[in-house]
Parts: sequence; C-alpha cells; structure tokens
Amino acid sequence: MRRRAGRRDALMALGAVGSGLDPATTAVQLVAAERMVADQRHATTETKIKAEVSAVASLRSAMTALQSAVRTLSTPASGQPRSIGMSAPSGFTATAASGAPVGQYQVEVKQLATAHKLASAGHAPDARFGAGTLSISAGEHSFDVEIVDGKDTLADIRDAINAKAAGKGVQASLVNGDGGTRLVLTALDGGTANAVSVTATGATGLTALVSADPQTGTTTLIPAQDAQIVVDGIARTSASNTITDLLPGISFTLTEAKPGTTVQMDVAIDAEAQLTAVKTFVEKYNAALSTITSLTSYNEVTKTGAALNGDSMVRGLTRQLRDMVGSEVTMLKDMGIEIAKDGKLTLKEDDFKVAVAADPALVTKAFGTGDTLGTKLGKQMTDLLAFDGPLKTRDETLTQRTRQLTQQREALDRRMSLAEARYKAQFVALDAMVTQLQSTSNFLAQQLATSKSSS
Repeated sequence: MRRRAGRRDALMALGAVGSGLDPATTAVQLVAAERMVADQRHATTETKIKAEVSAVASLRSAMTALQSAVRTLSTPASGQPRSIGMSAPSGFTATAASGAPVGQYQVEVKQLATAHKLASAGHAPDARFGAGTLSISAGEHSFDVEIVDGKDTLADIRDAINAKAAGKGVQASLVNGDGGTRLVLTALDGGTANAVSVTATGATGLTALVSADPQTGTTTLIPAQDAQIVVDGIARTSASNTITDLLPGISFTLTEAKPGTTVQMDVAIDAEAQLTAVKTFVEKYNAALSTITSLTSYNEVTKTGAALNGDSMVRGLTRQLRDMVGSEVTMLKDMGIEIAKDGKLTLKEDDFKVAVAADPALVTKAFGTGDTLGTKLGKQMTDLLAFDGPLKTRDETLTQRTRQLTQQREALDRRMSLAEARYKAQFVALDAMVTQLQSTSNFLAQQLATSKSSS
C-alpha cells in the first residue's frame, strides 16, 4: 500500500511536467517508493541475522567456559591436589603432584650440589702460550682442542675451547683479577660426576697453563660436589639440586645447606584447590543456563522472542545438560551440591569440605575418567564446539544467509538502477511531448484569436 501511494505521489507530480519539473528527480522519487518495501524487508532480515550471530557467539562463549571448568575438574591435578607445609625455614622447596602420598616427612639438607670450576694462574692479557693440544673432559664428554701458533693468547684459547665445547658440559671464560687475566673452565652440570679435567701436550707454556702446579697451573675455584638430602633417616645424593624421584609425586629443589637441621614437611590434601575448581564449575554451569534462558526468552508484553527462541538445537542442549546433571543428583548431593527447580546448582562449601575430608577421591569419582559426570559433560561440550559441530554448522548457515542477503540487495540495486534510467527516459520523452502539445495548443489558440479579430 505504501509503495502504491509513493508511486501515485510521484506520478501526480507529472502534472507539472513541461513547466520546469526535473524528470531525474521524479524518477528517483518513483524508484524510492518502489524499493521501499524490499529495503524494509532486507533490513528486518539483517537485524534478525545479526541478532542470531550475536546469540550463537554468546552461547559458544558460555559453553567454552563450562568446558574449561569441566576439564579442570577432570584432570588428575584437580581431582586429588596436594599442598605442602613446612614446620620451619627449610633450605628447600617442594611441590607435590596430584595423588602424592599424604603424610609427614623429616627432611635435612646436608649440602648443595655445585658445578666444578677451575682457573689458571694470572697472566698478561697478551701473553702467548705456544701451539699444542688441550684434552678436556666433563662428565661423560671429552674432546681435544688444537692451539696453533699465532692464535695462542688467553682469548684465543678461550674461543678455541668454546668452539669445540658446545653440548659437552663445559664452558671457558676469562676473568681479569688483580694478579692478571685467568682462564676459567666451568662445568655446566653440578656434581662430582661432572667435574672438569684438562691436560695439554705441546709447547711448554701451554702445558704449564693447565698443569696441576698451584703456582703456574690450574686451581679449583669451586669444587665439584653432590647434593645430599636425608628424608626420614634415608640419605640420598644427587648431582642436581632438583630431585624428582626421591618420594613418589614429590619434587625437591634444594636452596640452602642446613646440616644438622631437620624440618618437618607435611603433604596434605589441598581442599581449597578442590573447592575453587568445584566453585568455578558451579558458576560456569549456572552461567550457561542463564545464557540459554536469556537467548530463548519470550516477552509477553511486546510479543517478541529472543534470537534463539524456539530453536531446536538449544532446546536439545538444555535438555541434555539437565539430564546429565540430574542423573548424578546423589553424587552431587554427597559433595554438597544441590539442584534447584530451575536446574541451577548451589554449592554448600562447608558440606563440601567435610565430604572431601571423609573421601579425598570424591571429586575424582564425580569428574574423573570413566562413566562420570565430568566425562559426560566433557563429551557434550566437545561435540557441541567441534569443528563440524552444531555451533559451527549454525555459523556457516548464518554466513550463507548473510551472503544471500547481500546478493539480494545487489540484485535490487541493479533492478532499481535500470528502472530509474527507464523512468527518467520516459519522463524526458513525456516532457518533450507535453511541451510540443502546449506549443501546438498555443499556436492554435493564436490562430483562432487572429481569425476572430479579422472577422
């Protein structure tokens, strides 16, 4: 009806054709009236598509957050986390993996592992030591370094060693002290098994540089030493200050030797870490339900539905989520989690702590591997968010609809452009015809007037 009214208004203006009206303006007005309904339909479609795109993005975000919370609970580290406490400053740090034995341990750090470091006597920086061969070993590695005449200063020797030493457990450097420049060889790994040794053949100066003579040869700056730790009276040595296989699931990092000082280390269930993970799950699950409710709502006042109102995919997702959680109502209740009438969860933290204290594996039973709530929810989220899953398919559908809308608009623009040109040509021709008719009418009127006056 509006389009016909617009055309009528444009055509009524033709009464003025021949008296100065612009045919181009009239054509534009007529085309605008003709395309008005199509433009409104396209705008409505675009609004709906954009709303659905936004809704799907919100749904994906909520489901991804829920998936992350479920994965966290499903990992062993969240199922049986451990905390470590010390009775006093300990000279070491320790971390416990999930499932590590709970208990108390008496720990003493007797000494730290150190990396061997040798240094030559001090010499002038430009002193030369002659040609020869250095034989160097560090742990399981050994190699020879050729020193040639003309490249036999301390800097040359350092560079020659480092060129051959890559990946072989030793590094050469120079230190400028009060007594001159010293060549320093440092083991890259600690412990007695990785001690550095060096000998030389060839020129006297070169052999003297690395000899065992404390006056002219090398001296030990830092001795090679193994770490020593005692746990519950059982001694353990290690080439490294990090020990990962002393107690199952517990990693020690030794930081300070405290011989004669025994510290009590307590390994316990980390109930707070479990509580945090479960709280996050409850929050993300409830947020997912709230998102679904918002995206599928219906306004009784305005009689309009949200972007995904009545959507079968979302209805199915809601039903599956509630069925999965509802099937584990007893397990959840044992953990202090209750299900409300609207399907949302409520966590009673005190009840949860009591339950976990009584059964440390409770979270694992609910969310670990096997036929658990965590496994079921995890699979549901994985399928939903998969590359070829329902949300991806919906994205592709919306992209296709957007592309089709663009094509429809482009086609409309082409049709209307042709129509405008056609209308303009018709109006120009009509204008010329009316002008000619007016001219003829004026001529005839003049002739009649002349005829009357002559009679």
